[in-house]
Amino acid sequence: MLYNLAAPADFLSTWWGLTIFILDIAVLLLIIAINYKWFFKRALDILFSAVFLIVFFPFFLIFLAADAIYNKSQNAYPALFVREYCCGKKGKPVGYTVFATARIQHDENGKLLPESERTTGMGRVLRACGMKYYPALLSVFAGGLSFVGPRPMALADAAAVGEDAQNRFAVRPGLVSSLEMYGGESLTYPDMFEEDTEYVSRVGLFRDVAYFMSCIANRIRGEKKRYGECAEQGYVDWLLKEGEITPDDVEGYRREGEERRKASRADAAKRMEEERRDFNMYR
Repeated sequence: MLYNLAAPADFLSTWWGLTIFILDIAVLLLIIAINYKWFFKRALDILFSAVFLIVFFPFFLIFLAADAIYNKSQNAYPALFVREYCCGKKGKPVGYTVFATARIQHDENGKLLPESERTTGMGRVLRACGMKYYPALLSVFAGGLSFVGPRPMALADAAAVGEDAQNRFAVRPGLVSSLEMYGGESLTYPDMFEEDTEYVSRVGLFRDVAYFMSCIANRIRGEKKRYGECAEQGYVDWLLKEGEITPDDVEGYRREGEERRKASRADAAKRMEEERRDFNMYR
C-alpha cells in the first residue's frame, strides 16, 4: 500500500514518466493556444488579475501609505487616484483607476505641460515598478481591459481615428502593448496603428506572453520611451500639429469625448441604482 502511494512521485523520476508529463503539458498549451483568442485570453485575464490583486495587495498598501505621506508633504495632486477613460472593445467607453503620478501644471498659454515634465518623484517610482496600474487590475478582472492589447486611447483621440485604424478597437485595450517589443523613441502614430493592426490580426498566446515578458524586461532595464511621440501628446494634438485638422476639429473631438465620458458615467450610475433597487426589493 505504501508502494502504491509513492508511485505517483516515482512516476516522474523515470524517463518515460517525465516524457508523458511533458507531452501532457505540451498538449494543454496547444489546446490553450488554439482557443486562446476565443476563450482562454479572457479566462487567463480573470485568473491572473485575481491572483495579482491578492498577491500584490500588501505592496499596494505600502505604496498607498508612502504616496499619502509624500502627497501630504508635497501637496502634489488633489487626489491619490485618478479615474481615466479610454475607448474599449467595439468602441465602448471603459473607465479604470490608476495612481496619480503627475502634477496639474500649465504653461504661460494655459496649455497642460507634457506628462514627463509634470511627473513627481514618487510618480516615477510608481510607474517604474508598475504599481501605478495596480488598481486597473480591477478593470482587467471586470472585462474592460486586458493584460495585453492595443495601447488605451482617450475617448477624444479615439473619435479622431480614421476607418483604416478602427480595427484596433476590435479587442480590449491592454495594460501591456505589443509596442513594448516593437516600439521605441522614434515611434509615431502611424507606426502604432500599423502595429495595432498586426496585433489584432494575429492575437496569440505565445505572442502575448512575449509582449508581457518584454514589458518586465524593459522596466528592469529602465527603458521608458517605448511609445515615442505617442506618449508625449494625444492623437488629436498630433493631428493638429501635422496640419491634418483645424482647432475647431480639435474642440469637436474633445467635446465628443467628454460627452461619451459623461454618458458612460450616467449609465454606470443608472445600473448601480437599478441593482440597489433590485437588492432592496428581494431583501
